Amino acid sequence: MKKSILAAAIAAAVAAPAVNANVTIYGKVHVSVDNIDGDMYNWPDKDGYRHDDSISDLDQWQVKSRASRIGFNGTEDLGNGLSLIWKAETTYDFADGSAWGSGRNAYIGLTGDWGTFLYGRHDTPYKMAYYAGGVEMMGDTIIDFGETGYLDSTYSRVRASNAIAYVSPNMNGLTIAAAIVPGEGNNFDKGTGLADAVSISGMYSNNGLKLAAGYEDLGDDDNKFLVTAGYTMNNFTIAALYQNADFEDQDIDTVLLAGSYSMGNNTFVAKWGRTKDSYRDGTRATVWSLGAEHKLSKRSSVYVGYTNADENYQDDSMDGFSVGMIHNF
Repeated sequence: MKKSILAAAIAAAVAAPAVNANVTIYGKVHVSVDNIDGDMYNWPDKDGYRHDDSISDLDQWQVKSRASRIGFNGTEDLGNGLSLIWKAETTYDFADGSAWGSGRNAYIGLTGDWGTFLYGRHDTPYKMAYYAGGVEMMGDTIIDFGETGYLDSTYSRVRASNAIAYVSPNMNGLTIAAAIVPGEGNNFDKGTGLADAVSISGMYSNNGLKLAAGYEDLGDDDNKFLVTAGYTMNNFTIAALYQNADFEDQDIDTVLLAGSYSMGNNTFVAKWGRTKDSYRDGTRATVWSLGAEHKLSKRSSVYVGYTNADENYQDDSMDGFSVGMIHNF
């Protein structure tokens, strides 16, 4: 009897820290089988973006882990409506079996009725605005606007290390976010100040309407702004985004359009994007894509996607086909 009591006491003591920590384990498994075909300049493969204009007539199959991840987050109630929050999230490659990949969001902060303050590695407010309008339908698949590397949308989605950020509470559908990032002597023109990079955004969502605007200055004479909007009515959703980026002597305009129709457990998506570059005096790239997703359950789905990309600067044309599975846990 005494041994049983002692064993129970030890088990309770060991379990107590985990219970008090209020830690949640979560993640996503997303793997696809892809075929890419055509002249390649900057098309991604399983090892990342290639940049080799000597390769032509590429016809390659690959198995690719697409932003698969595992994460841990937790909260501690500090009383009076104040809580401490933290997150640690990293990439896991389910195609090649790599144990740990590149870091994702990881931070510590405080949250309350006044909003959320955090510092660490986090999506910039500009990136939050990019997604807020809903234009990136079937994101992380082969029809993601950033997949080809041709459109100037990849640089819209910065996950900043050393960020110091504030996100306001939802105010009748409106949320404001702002972040500053010190260069620490290495980044943003080797800045050593507290705000060598700045990112701000405003996001609104109400009754099926989504609006967002963002501005980001990453130093080195690089800055950009975007506006985006989306609207859902019954089973239809449409979304659009415009971005202007000023990178030293280049002025780059990007327009993205997307639409989806849901029917039961099925969603059908069409997307189109174009980037114009003043440095190259005309259209740099055009991408269009089609996709369909079927929900197997609340946490699992399968999909098929096709994308076509034309890059005028190197006169490249690529086709991509993909079949994938997603499971959230």
